[in-house]
Parts: sequence; structure tokens; C-alpha cells
Amino acid sequence: MKEFIIKIIPIILFFAMGYIFKQVKLLKKEDGSVLLTLVFYLCMPALAFSSLLDTELSKQLLFIPFLPIIVIAFTYLVSIIVLYFKPLSRKSRGTFLLATMIMNTGFTLPFFYAAFGKEGFSRAILFDIGNSFIIFTFIYFTAVQAGSQEGFSKLKILKKTLLLPPLWALTLAVIVKNTSLILPSPITAFFKIAGETTIPLIMTALGLSFEPSLKSFKTSFAAITIRMCGGLIIGLLLTKLINFDNIAKIVIIASAASPVGYNTLVFSNKEKLDIDLAATSVSFAIFIGIFSTPIIFYLLK
Repeated sequence: MKEFIIKIIPIILFFAMGYIFKQVKLLKKEDGSVLLTLVFYLCMPALAFSSLLDTELSKQLLFIPFLPIIVIAFTYLVSIIVLYFKPLSRKSRGTFLLATMIMNTGFTLPFFYAAFGKEGFSRAILFDIGNSFIIFTFIYFTAVQAGSQEGFSKLKILKKTLLLPPLWALTLAVIVKNTSLILPSPITAFFKIAGETTIPLIMTALGLSFEPSLKSFKTSFAAITIRMCGGLIIGLLLTKLINFDNIAKIVIIASAASPVGYNTLVFSNKEKLDIDLAATSVSFAIFIGIFSTPIIFYLLK
């Protein structure tokens, strides 16, 4: 446990650093979005590539990208039942559904890397691919239905999904692993260096974006409970039904129980939904996740 805590503390310190930098006006909240964009298009794909190269993929691990579909379907059904007894405006209802369905797998990635290295990260990326696919298809469609319905295009959604950088990074890694293709040393070194910046940048960006507020707290607390507790339950059930290795089990359970995802705020803003509910849900969920994620790791290990 002591060794795990030592690995986790630097991660939390990066989060605190981001929040402090914002408070002293050294950086702005908007800078967090810039950092997350850099992570999404460069650092995370680079780390995904180098991680998968060092990981042997079993048949069981190939099930991982499909598991987010089950987790999201479960939280969606629970949310529909809750909304039947807790009527909200159309816009608040849309944001509530987004908050319960979108998993913040980007938040959990640093914990997987700190605890298990590239072996844990590669499994987490497989889960994240499935999660991202549902986010840019069904969940994005849900946001559009509840919001302004401006600019919605099935072709646009398909294009976003197929162009996911981590997906292409994993594809390249599979090709390299299963062929005689050898990448030049400078390219592999570039991927390694770029990938190592993923964890500090993610946590610093989350600290910059952290904005706790008591507005819409009751509704956001209900959404967080469904997202994290409901996800935890279904994650535990999935790992009981399918025989994964221990690292994969922890990755699946912790990912399923991850905080409310940032795309809740992105989609709510784009489709003119309840921004206050989105910001409150994301911020409080991240605060809870800082403590709940290490606890899940400790109990499962």
C-alpha cells in the first residue's frame, strides 16, 4: 500500500498545481482545454502506441472495448427511471443523461499507469476506445436531441469516431507487432517522450478546470451517484462473468466507476443545455474520484 500511495501522490500534486496556478492567475481555465487537446491528439496516442507494443493481447482482452456499451446502457436505463420520478426541464434532463453516461476514463489513466505501468495503460486504452465510440455516437445524438439540434450530422459523427487518434495509434501498434515493419528509432523515441507527458498534462488540465459550486448540487449528486456507484456495480458484475486477468479486472471496474466525463460540459455547451448542472457534476465528481479511485485500487489489489 505504501508503494502505491507514493506513486499516487505525484498525480494528485499535479492536479493541485493546476488548481493553484489558476487561483494565482498564472494560467487560466481555458488553458486546461488546450492541454487536454494536446493530450488527446498527441500524448495519449503516443503512450497508447508504446504501451501496446509492450503488451501481449489475449482473447479475453479483446472483449474490453465492448464493455463500455454495457456500462453505459445500464446507467442510461437507471437514469430514465430516476427522471420519471424527478422531472426536469428538457435541457437539464439532457445534461443529466450525459453526466450519468459519460465516463471520465481520461481521469483514471494516470492511476492505471502509476499502478501497473504500460501493461495497465494498454488495457485502459482498450476500454477508452469503446467508451469514446459510444460518446461520439449514441451519447452525442442524445445531446443533440435534447438541445439546439444545430449542426447534427450522422456523417460528422462517423468521421469523428473513425478519426479518434488513440484508435489509429492502437491500429499502428497492432500492425507493427504482427508484421516485420520496423519504425525508425527517432520515431519510436518521439512516441516514448511524447507519451511520458500524458499523465502530468491530464492532471494539470483537470486542476485548471476544477470549479466546485453548490448550484444544482442535488441534481448533480444524483447524476454522480448513478455514474460512479452504478458503474462500480456493473463493473464488478462484468468481471465476475468474464475471466479477465487481475490488472484487466481493476482497469474495468475503476473505469466503469470513473467520474463524470468532460464531454458532459463540452456537449452541454455546444447544444445549449444546462451548463451549470454540467460544470457542477464534473467538478464534484472529479473531487470524489481523487479519493474513490485509489480506494478502489487498494481494495481490489
